[in-house]
Amino acid sequence: MNFNQLKYIVTIADELNISKAAQKLYVSQPSLSQCVQNIERELGAKIFDRSSTPLKVTYAGEVYINWARGILNSTEEINRQIADISGQKNIKLVIGISPYRSTCILPPVIKQFKELYPECFLVVEEHPTTVLHSMMDEGKIDILIDTPHHNTIDYTSIPLIKENILIEVPESWGIKGDEITLSDLADKPFIMVSSEQLLGRISRDLCLKNGFEPKISLECHTVETAHSFVIQGLGAAFVPELFIKYFDKKDTNYYKIKDFQPVREFCVIYNNRKYLPLAAKDFIKILDDFLHGR
Repeated sequence: MNFNQLKYIVTIADELNISKAAQKLYVSQPSLSQCVQNIERELGAKIFDRSSTPLKVTYAGEVYINWARGILNSTEEINRQIADISGQKNIKLVIGISPYRSTCILPPVIKQFKELYPECFLVVEEHPTTVLHSMMDEGKIDILIDTPHHNTIDYTSIPLIKENILIEVPESWGIKGDEITLSDLADKPFIMVSSEQLLGRISRDLCLKNGFEPKISLECHTVETAHSFVIQGLGAAFVPELFIKYFDKKDTNYYKIKDFQPVREFCVIYNNRKYLPLAAKDFIKILDDFLHGR
């Protein structure tokens, strides 16, 4: 049994589909199926129940897959430590971040980072917070740029900056000033990101705290999409302050929320139980310097 075989089994467990796993691994489906059968024969137990779609992991399979993940993670850990000791810079670094933050802040940060680590292979995983945290728990992300992690034992959250949540409305609504009473918009249509996302939950809660249920005319999954709908005059949307700094402000206006200014902090998060390579530490420093204009 070799490391490739362990990787094959773990990938099938992630995909729960041999065809998709084969595509991801760049191997043929028949050879991957044969590999699984050989390992199951060697173990004397089934890893996957192939009678259902998608595949189901058996109890024996869960035990084996957890062990395989541990072996693969340990191998990656020691390789990273040796790479740092020997001064190698051709490592792989996986960064988790929400789509709008990625668009706003990563391009200049990665440009500077690549000047320091030209051989580093970067993977940017752009997903909602719930997905990113799950990926972090599964060890698929090295550093996460998001709101602080609730688990302060296993994870360290390094504060970066705090950002306000503002309300964006179509310019055609003719609202004056730089502050707005949210309840004045009670009869207006709202564009909300999904309640699966933190911003979506904050937005709905803000309306309720201001005494009304928002009239949601459109729901989407990204701040960028919500912003594009506001430009078309389709409704108001809640947007993070960071987003406003980097996106086109044409045909819309932004306002602080009177008597209630929501602020959220976002951080760099990493797993205390995993080795944090020098490249990741340097990336965090470059990111922090960029956000604070240093």
